[in-house]
Amino acid sequence: MLFIDDFSIMTWAHFLKQKFEAFDVFISFKNMLENLGGRRIKCLRSDRGGEFIYKEFAKYYEKHGIKR
Repeated sequence: MLFIDDFSIMTWAHFLKQKFEAFDVFISFKNMLENLGGRRIKCLRSDRGGEFIYKEFAKYYEKHGIKR
């Protein structure tokens, strides 16, 4: 799983064994990024690979104000 910041072009890679691990990896990445930078994630783009469309993600996006 790659996370790319469109503004700075910084890239982070996380290796997954299964797609269901994506939710936990995203939450820990989001927390790490917000703690380091002091800013929050506002928008998330994906390649529609299926990792980010689970119901868990939809609830999380809505709760934290993340646009998809």
